[in-house]
Amino acid sequence: MKTMKINVMTKGILCLAGASFAANAAVSPDRTRIIYNQSDKSVSVRLTNQSPDTPFLAQSWIEDKDNKKSRTYITAIPPMLRLEAGEQAQVRLMGQATLAQLPADRESLFYYNIREIPPRSEQKNVMQIAMQSRIKLFWRPKAIEIPDGQVNLVGKVDISRTASGLTLKNKSPYFITVGYIGVNGKTLLPKTASMMAEPFGQAVQEIKNLPANFQVGYIGDYGGLHMFKISCNSVQATCQSEPVKKE
Repeated sequence: MKTMKINVMTKGILCLAGASFAANAAVSPDRTRIIYNQSDKSVSVRLTNQSPDTPFLAQSWIEDKDNKKSRTYITAIPPMLRLEAGEQAQVRLMGQATLAQLPADRESLFYYNIREIPPRSEQKNVMQIAMQSRIKLFWRPKAIEIPDGQVNLVGKVDISRTASGLTLKNKSPYFITVGYIGVNGKTLLPKTASMMAEPFGQAVQEIKNLPANFQVGYIGDYGGLHMFKISCNSVQATCQSEPVKKE
C-alpha cells in the first residue's frame, strides 16, 4: 500500500498572509510492493514523472523494519536522479554480501522510500510540498522462493474471532498483509488501515461488532487481493477459512 508523508519545503515566511499553497504528487513507482529474491542480483523499480511540464528530482533510500535508514543490506542506485516532465527512469536495489546474515528460513522486511523534490518556485510566498512514497520491500531467501505464481496461503493462516476483533496467526515463512476485512464489499477496517503478521508470528486487529461470517483479503506479491471466506462459531477456537471462488 502506498503511504504518503508530507515534508514542507518553504521559501519565505510560511505564516505570511495570502501565501499560496501547491501540493501535487508527481513521481510514482511502478508497484506497491517489492519482492527481492535471493537468486536475483538486484531488483529494479521504474519511476515515472507524471507531471506534463515540470522536472523533479527523485531521492531514493532504504529503511529497515524499525524505520531507520540503512545501507547495510540493500542499497538504492542511484540515490538521486532527475526526471524530466513525463520521463521514466529505473532505480536498482542492489543487495550486499551482508544479506547472507539474515534468516534463511523466512522473509525479512525493509522499506523502499522515494521523495520527489520540486524545482524552486519562481513565485513569491509559495509553500512547496515534497511528497514521499514508502513501499514494503521483502527479502526472500532462496529456500522459500516461489518460481511460479504467488504465495499460497491455504492452510497457512489461523484466524480467531475475539470480543474486540480478530487474531491472525501466521504459520508461513512469509509476511502476510491483510488489506481487507469486511462483508459484501464493505470494509470493517479503519480507513487506509491494514494489518501485517510476521513470519510464524501473529497480529491483532480491533474491530467492533465483527460478525461470525466475513471475508478477508490478503495482499499478494503483485499487490492484488486474494479473498477468503471466514466462518466462525462458538464451538471451535479457530475460524473456518476457504478461498473465494473467482467467477
